[in-house]
Amino acid sequence: MSRITRSTRRPDRALWLRVVAELGAAPVIEAYISAAEDDEYIDGLCEGGDVVINPAHQTVDTVIHELLHRIYPHRTERSIRRSVTILRRSLDDAEVIAFYAEYKRRRRTGRPRSADL
Repeated sequence: MSRITRSTRRPDRALWLRVVAELGAAPVIEAYISAAEDDEYIDGLCEGGDVVINPAHQTVDTVIHELLHRIYPHRTERSIRRSVTILRRSLDDAEVIAFYAEYKRRRRTGRPRSADL
């Protein structure tokens, strides 16, 4: 399970409200984005006013991570992260797209869960 630690500092609320308003105004497109360099993953870009989001890379990383926990329940978090990095560096665009498509085909929506295990 990956975690992002929340800050106790309050962000600039005006900036946050501007970002939320922009989400309502901006054309948002979900599409796979290929990088010119093979060693780079592009999660999103702003192109001619459109916001293009590529959820595949982060989703594939997370799915691989959690599947490795399922395969190797006794391995440490650090070991799992290292394996994800090694696997991801070996995948080409076609493999990422195929894995992401299979994930989307198999996923189900579940009830919210607490991460406090």
